[in-house]
Amino acid sequence: MALDYGKAKSILSSSFLENNEGVSEDEASNLVVKAELAIKGLRQEKSEDEQLIAATQVKKDLESAYKNAIKYEEAKIQYLLAKIEEIQEGDVNPHASV
Repeated sequence: MALDYGKAKSILSSSFLENNEGVSEDEASNLVVKAELAIKGLRQEKSEDEQLIAATQVKKDLESAYKNAIKYEEAKIQYLLAKIEEIQEGDVNPHASV
């Protein structure tokens, strides 16, 4: 995920920007490595966060009820559309109309 320079400046604190206004290439490279290591650590920490894992499971559990209800309603629609098609083709109750 690459941010453009302007977007990055809008996210960073003013103290970081001030402290790194005259940064050298070597210093900037070191800071990039430190930031990459920090990201790696944060991602690892996130993957091991028990509260986040539990919250994710709660979200999945809550969503499953909605998904099942939607799937049920979609099945009703498919069934009824097939019945309408049967009726229109005259296979079932040829005197019925839609």
